Amino acid sequence: MPKFEWDAINPKIVKCELCRPRLAKGYEPACTSVCPVHAVIFGPRENLLKQAKERIAQSPNKYFESRVYGEHEAGGTQVLYLSHVSFEALGLPSLGPEPIPARLKWQKRIYKFLAFPLLMYAALASVMHKNWIDHRKEMVEEEKRLGLRPQL
Repeated sequence: MPKFEWDAINPKIVKCELCRPRLAKGYEPACTSVCPVHAVIFGPRENLLKQAKERIAQSPNKYFESRVYGEHEAGGTQVLYLSHVSFEALGLPSLGPEPIPARLKWQKRIYKFLAFPLLMYAALASVMHKNWIDHRKEMVEEEKRLGLRPQL
C-alpha cells in the first residue's frame, strides 16, 4: 500500500519493499497475485493506463468519475486509481497537471544562488588549509633550526 508524504518538504510516495525478491525472480508482487478481484495490478505504467481505460469503457457507470487518478495529476504518478467514490473521499489530494518539482521554485533559487557562495567557501577553505599546512612545516623547520618550540 503506498504511503503519501504530502506534508513533507520533499514529498515522496513510498511502497512496501517486501516483494523485491519476488520481482528479482520474475514473479509479480504478492499483493497483486492474490487479489481475487484484480483491484491491485502491477506492470508498466502504459499497460496499467490501458487496462484502467478498458475497465472504464466496459463499465462506465461503475466508477465515480470516468477518469484515472494519477494519469495527469502532478505530471502523472506511478500509482493509478479507479474508484466508485470521489478521490477526495479516499484522501487523495486534488492536484493539478503541473509536476510537483515544477511548483517548488524555491529549490531552483537555492541551487541557483547558493552554488556560487558554496564554491567560494570551498576555495577559501582550500587556501586556508594549504596555508595551515605551510605554517606547520615552517614551525617544524624553525624548531629544528633554533632548538626552541615557537610560541605562536
